[in-house]
Amino acid sequence: MPLTSSQTIELFKQYVVPNYTRFPVALVRGEGSWVWDAEGNRYLDLFPGWGCNLLGHCPAPVVEAARDQLGKLVHVPNTWYTEVQGQWAKALSERSFGGQAFFCNSGTEANEA
Repeated sequence: MPLTSSQTIELFKQYVVPNYTRFPVALVRGEGSWVWDAEGNRYLDLFPGWGCNLLGHCPAPVVEAARDQLGKLVHVPNTWYTEVQGQWAKALSERSFGGQAFFCNSGTEANEA
């Protein structure tokens, strides 16, 4: 059985460093611009700039593409070739400024590039 918001908050108090002030709600799912807490309350998510939710929560094409790729390969180091990475680089180049893509594992690497 899923935890309540209070139970999840207690887990955080015991096991997570309290470096952020958090809203007293435990989110369990999202769809588009909406998120729901453990008690079923719905909230409009006004924080799409935090992380990767620019397209909303769980957009069907993204979920489908992720499931498809996870069924093939989860991660391949940059020392190997993969068709999907080559196709992604091509799509980025054709839809932006042209040239080549540099794929990296973290923001630090991206900044150093």
